[in-house]
Amino acid sequence: MKRFPVHGIGLQRALALILASFTMAVMVAPGAVSAAGNKALEVLRKAVLAQGHVAYSSVGTVTGPPGQGARPSTQTVFRQVGGRERIKVQDGAGRAVWLRVCDGKTSWEHHPGTGQVFTRVQPPAERLRARELFNLEMLGANYDVRLVGAETIAGRQAYRIRIGSTGSERRPVREVWIDQAKYVELRTQGFGPDGRAIRSVVVDRINFAPTFPAGAFAFASPPRCKTRAIAPSRFVGSVSAAAKQAGFGAHLPPRVPAGFALYPNLASVREIRGVTVLWFQYTDGVRQFSVFERSIPPGGKEPPPGRGWARTVRVGDAHFTIVGQLSPQEFETITAGYAALPR
Repeated sequence: MKRFPVHGIGLQRALALILASFTMAVMVAPGAVSAAGNKALEVLRKAVLAQGHVAYSSVGTVTGPPGQGARPSTQTVFRQVGGRERIKVQDGAGRAVWLRVCDGKTSWEHHPGTGQVFTRVQPPAERLRARELFNLEMLGANYDVRLVGAETIAGRQAYRIRIGSTGSERRPVREVWIDQAKYVELRTQGFGPDGRAIRSVVVDRINFAPTFPAGAFAFASPPRCKTRAIAPSRFVGSVSAAAKQAGFGAHLPPRVPAGFALYPNLASVREIRGVTVLWFQYTDGVRQFSVFERSIPPGGKEPPPGRGWARTVRVGDAHFTIVGQLSPQEFETITAGYAALPR
């Protein structure tokens, strides 16, 4: 097994993969904001508190954007109390597309299309829960979150919650259906920036008294797959403590896009290709972005500029990589703030 990242993967790509490993399967990310008076936020809060405490098996349908001709995929989920889970996605022809297995301590993600397996140690449950609680706080502050009714999904009564933007545009962002008794997510519907429906996941059958097959939460790497282990952070905590552990920094962005805030006590220190990196994470409740800071020694090689969902900026001997699904204007807000710092 090779330690992640491996030869042939640049540092910027490594940062993006680490970020993806922590933000995969991001749902609405409900949590514990002052939800008094908002039934929708209360339901989402209960959904977070139920995670890891409800066992079930389900089969659902994953559908892409309408009109693109792609056949729906099938998603099979096993979840056991204590954080153990198995999620398998198969395309319309029955071919495996993606598999995630977690035994409660270690998780594996298999990507058959690329022949790759990514594995990492699971963060503590309380840390994941704290992240989602803060997400809900930001969700309530930045978005219109409301209960719009109740529907039957897979024979279960479910709350239907709509999340939309505020201001004059009032476009839909996401809808989620939550089981009224178990507080498990039964359906999600995403919307693009233009308000059109995109990817959806709907549970077709669900069993809350499941019998799991032997070995359901064990993983065996398929032949000829490359396994890459994502090393855990060697420290997670406050910004000041993380900087002390790293031995440099920390330089938070002087300016961030409107609505975004730093996750509290989740600043982390990682070793990537032998380089010490500080990692800061921001959210507005639905979207997230990360800032990776590292020190460049005198005469050190200048990293390439970012593109797509990443941007880079250097200030003196500090180098910053910003990764996230941000608009060009939002990236410019962050990079311009760093560029204005004294060198």
